[in-house]
Amino acid sequence: MVNYPKPILPVNPILSWASFGNDRVKTIPSVLEAGTHCFLTSGRMSIAMALKLIGIRSGDKVLVPAYHCSSMVEPILWAGADCMFYRLHPEASADLDDIKRKLDSKTRVLMVTHYFGFPQQSRLLREFCDSHQLLLLEDCAHAFFGRQDGLPLGSYGDYAIASAMKFFPVFDGGCLISSRHSLDQIRLEPASAVFQLKAVMDSLERAFAHRSSRLARFFFKLPLHLKRQIWSNIKAHSQGGITVTSYTPPASEGGFGFDTAWLDKAMSLYSKWVMQGTSQKRIIEQRRKNFLRLLDALGTLPHCRPLHTALPDTVVPYVFPLWVEKPEIVFPELKRKRVPILRWDFLADRIDATLCPVSSDMALKLFQFPCHQELKPEELEWMITQIRDTLLQQ
Repeated sequence: MVNYPKPILPVNPILSWASFGNDRVKTIPSVLEAGTHCFLTSGRMSIAMALKLIGIRSGDKVLVPAYHCSSMVEPILWAGADCMFYRLHPEASADLDDIKRKLDSKTRVLMVTHYFGFPQQSRLLREFCDSHQLLLLEDCAHAFFGRQDGLPLGSYGDYAIASAMKFFPVFDGGCLISSRHSLDQIRLEPASAVFQLKAVMDSLERAFAHRSSRLARFFFKLPLHLKRQIWSNIKAHSQGGITVTSYTPPASEGGFGFDTAWLDKAMSLYSKWVMQGTSQKRIIEQRRKNFLRLLDALGTLPHCRPLHTALPDTVVPYVFPLWVEKPEIVFPELKRKRVPILRWDFLADRIDATLCPVSSDMALKLFQFPCHQELKPEELEWMITQIRDTLLQQ
């Protein structure tokens, strides 16, 4: 694996004074409005909890889109089920014909992903699940906000999951939602004091790493230094099988691991507080504005094409997905320029052009650029310039 330099701009939103606001009036609902909900530490733990409530057992099968990240698969493997990967159409919508071909008596759950904030055909998929005695799990990790057929995203699933970390400036956070089933049987407990403290300090540290005033650096230099020293001591003195990941969920450290110790843990108090105080109206408006700016600047460039050429009024994007013709050249060049970019280039071993040609191509050619609310106008323009220059040189 190549060790590229860290990106200049944050991939996910970071904390800022502008994050907070009392304006709760918004035109697009959140997934939390789809039903009853509870807060776990990550989206993958929310998937695991949904499978636990469903009662998935060894030998059961779960239908999963072929284009995926491992954090979608690990909870299914933990539950003892088999992952059955289904095809996608070029615009990343579920291939219902392929799903039908993969059904058998052991198939119990269909997972559908609202990629990048753009909804799947939820009503049609709900009807399909009802007619085949399947449970529908809506993956709203990319779609914390959105409306479809007049309803919040997540309303059609037996269960829906979401990821707070992708939309809010928090250290941890996953959500499990259901409009059809009670969640009263879930019992979550607070994580350790070390985790609660790290949720605060890491959130601040990430913000200062990208953007902070001299005054802020002066006041927080000592606390952040002490935090790093304490964490180094914890690492050095971990014994008896206790590891660093025992103190923080893998998702918060940027990994795709799955640690069952976090299944019964609640979101940190700090992250809940930040979510409650964050202006959702600003998140919606800024993400849509940044997406449209990226679409306008990059939509007609050669050697690439946007996955979506329009932004419906009911969609709040997670990222700006761009299909690139020469990824083997463009990807390393953008990484060397320290442009923030995501790519799901590690699919399950069995995913190839035979199983799903669309997903196989997406893994290499679909680049995800941030459009979150904490990008300043000049930062967005810098990113656009780097992308344009790189693509025009091909």
